[in-house]
Amino acid sequence: MQLHQNGNRRLDSWKEIAAHLGRNERTAIRWEKRGLPVHRVPGGQRQAVFAYTSEIDAWLVSRDGKAVTSDFSVQSALSLEETRSGLRSAAPVVATNAVQASDGKRNSQWKILIAGVCTLAVLATLSVLLAHSHTSATVHPFRFTQLTADGTFKLYFRTDGTTLYFNEVESARTILVSKPIAGGPIRSIRTPFANVLLQDISEDGRSLLVTSFQGMESEKPLWTLSLEDGAVRRVGEALCECARWSPDNRKIACARGTSIVMLGSDGSNARTVASFQSVPSNLIWSPDGQQLRFLLRDTASSFSSWQMAFGRDEGRGLVSKLQDGKDVCWDWAWTRKDGRFACLRSDSEGKSTLFEEPPDGLPTNWKTREAELPIKLQTIVGLVPDRWDNSLLLLVANPYRTELFKLNSKRKTFESYLHGLSADYLSFSRDQQWMTYVNSMERGLWRSRVDGADAVQLTKQPMEVELSAWSPDGKRIAFMGREPGKPWRIFLIDRDGGNAIEAAEGSDNQGAPTWSPDGRELAYANVDCNQTQTCWVWRLDLAGRKTQMLPGSHGLRTARWSPDGKYIAALQPYTYDLMLFDLDSGHWTKLADSINGDNINWSSDSQSVFADSPHGEKPIIECIRIADGKRVTVANLAPLRNAFGQIATWSGLAPDNSPIVLRAFTSSEVYKLEWTDR
Repeated sequence: MQLHQNGNRRLDSWKEIAAHLGRNERTAIRWEKRGLPVHRVPGGQRQAVFAYTSEIDAWLVSRDGKAVTSDFSVQSALSLEETRSGLRSAAPVVATNAVQASDGKRNSQWKILIAGVCTLAVLATLSVLLAHSHTSATVHPFRFTQLTADGTFKLYFRTDGTTLYFNEVESARTILVSKPIAGGPIRSIRTPFANVLLQDISEDGRSLLVTSFQGMESEKPLWTLSLEDGAVRRVGEALCECARWSPDNRKIACARGTSIVMLGSDGSNARTVASFQSVPSNLIWSPDGQQLRFLLRDTASSFSSWQMAFGRDEGRGLVSKLQDGKDVCWDWAWTRKDGRFACLRSDSEGKSTLFEEPPDGLPTNWKTREAELPIKLQTIVGLVPDRWDNSLLLLVANPYRTELFKLNSKRKTFESYLHGLSADYLSFSRDQQWMTYVNSMERGLWRSRVDGADAVQLTKQPMEVELSAWSPDGKRIAFMGREPGKPWRIFLIDRDGGNAIEAAEGSDNQGAPTWSPDGRELAYANVDCNQTQTCWVWRLDLAGRKTQMLPGSHGLRTARWSPDGKYIAALQPYTYDLMLFDLDSGHWTKLADSINGDNINWSSDSQSVFADSPHGEKPIIECIRIADGKRVTVANLAPLRNAFGQIATWSGLAPDNSPIVLRAFTSSEVYKLEWTDR
C-alpha cells in the first residue's frame, strides 16, 4: 500500500479514489462500507463522490487503532511454531488480528512499510508450509471447523442456524438426520418414506421440503415435513427432481424434466416459467427472491450456469447465461448478513475451489486473487450459508474405495471376494477364465484372470468407463465409456488392448452393452435420458454400425440380452417392473413388479434373471424364473447395513451364478468456514 504525501488534495471520482488507494474501483466502493471517508455531492448520484487524500491516508494508517494493509489483513506477529501447529491440527485455523500501531509518533509511511513487510513474510512462510501439506490452499485468514465426524456418506444439507439437517446413506437407503451445530449426536428423523431427499428448510426453521422415492425414478413427489410434530403433507401433485422455497416461502421453484415450474407453497397455480433443451439442476434463490440461479447440462459431462430474473409481475423470468466452460460455477451461496456471493467450481482434475463474487455482480476475471476465498479442497460437494453470520457450511467428501463381497450359497452369507481389489462393474468371459473390471479410483477398464492375476489396463484417463461385456468368442470386449464433454458411447477393444473403437455412429447416451450369441449385434438402453424422455432399447449391428429401436421400449432402461439370444430384459424405472422382450414374437411382457434397483443379470443357462431391490426396508436380490415368473430371494442385503460402508449401485453375478455386491467405503463431513474481515 502506498501513501501519497501531496497535501490535502481533493479526489473527484471513484476512479481517482481507487488510484490513490492503489486498488480497483470495486474495492474502493466496498471499503466505503467499512468506514473509508468518502463524501457525496448533494443531490448527486452514486458516482458523484469526492474525498480528501489527507482523510483517506489517516484512515489507512489507523482505523480504530488498526492498520489496514490489505483487503484480507493477516496477523503479522503469527509465529512460525504457531503456524506449524495450526497446520498439524485436524481443523486448521489461521487466526488474524490487525497489526497494532506500536508508536503513534512514527511516520505513517514507515508503519505501512513495516506492516507490508510483515505481511509478505507471513504469507511467504504460510505458502511454503501449505505447499507441503496434504490440502492445497490459498492463504487468507480463516477458521475451518469440522462439525460432523461419523464417517458416513452425506448429501443435501441445510441449517436453521442451530441445527444441521442432512441426508445420510444407510446401506442403499437414503434417510434424514439432524445434528446440533454446537455439538451432540446425530439423530434420525422418522419419516414414512422408504427414501427421502432433503430439498430445503423454511425461513422460520420449522419445516423441511423433501422428496420421496422408491427406486431409480428421477422426478419425485414433493412433501413438507414439520419439525415440530413430524407431520408430512403432499405439495399438490408436484413431481420434482430439485425444489427450492423462495425466501418468503410463498412459492416453490421445481425442476421437472427440462423445465422450471413455479408452484404456490401448497402446490397450486403451477406454471412453467422456463423450458430448455437440457435438464436444470442446483436451483438457488437470491435473498430478495428476484433471481433464481441454476445449472444446465450441456453435454454428458459439462454444464453452464444461468440466471433467471423476475419482475414485479412474477411471470416468465428473463433468462441469461452466466458462465460455461471449465470455470463454470456449479453451486452458490449468498451470505446472510452482507449478501455477498460465494461460488463453487471444480477444475479438470476434480479439485474444488471457492470464489467470492462482489455484491455488485460477477468479477471480470474469476482467476484473480482478489476474488478467491481462503480454501481449496479436493472435493467440496456442496455449500450453504449459515443463518446467523457470514460463515459458509461446506460438505467435503473423503477419498472413495470399494470392496467386493460374494454370496456363499451354502452359508447364505456374504464373504470378501478378490480381497484388495478396489473395483466394480465386473464381467466374466464365457469360458470363465477371464474378467474385466473398472478400477474404482481412476475409472479405467482392466482385464485379468478371474483371480485377479495377469492384469492389463485397457483404457486410460481421461476416458471414464462403466459396464463391459465379453464377446461370445472371448476375443473382444464391448464397454460403455465417456470422454470429457461427450456422451456415454459404446466402444470395442481387443482383449489384449489396443485402440478403442466406437461401435456406431450417433450422439445418444448409450448404456451397458450385451452381445447376441453370434457376436454380430449388441443390445443396449439409453442412459441419462429420463428427464428428457428419450430412453429406448436398441439393437446395434456391428458390421453396418447402425442401430434399430425395439418397438414398445420407450422409457425402459438397463437392457440385457439373454445368453441364448431369445430375450432382452429391461427395467421400467417408474413402475418398478421387470420387462421381457421376446425376439421371436416381438412383444414385451411383464415378468415381475416391485423391482426398485438398477441391476439385472441373466443366469448362464438363460432360464432366470437376477434382479436387485436395494432400496427400502427389506433390501434383497431375487432370482426370477422365465418360464413361470416364480421369484426366489437368494440374498438378504439387510445384514450388510450393519457393516462399515454402504451398498453401492452395482451388483453382478460370479461365473457360478453367485451374487456379487459392492460396498463403498467413503464419507463426507460438514465443515464451517469463517473468514475474519466480515
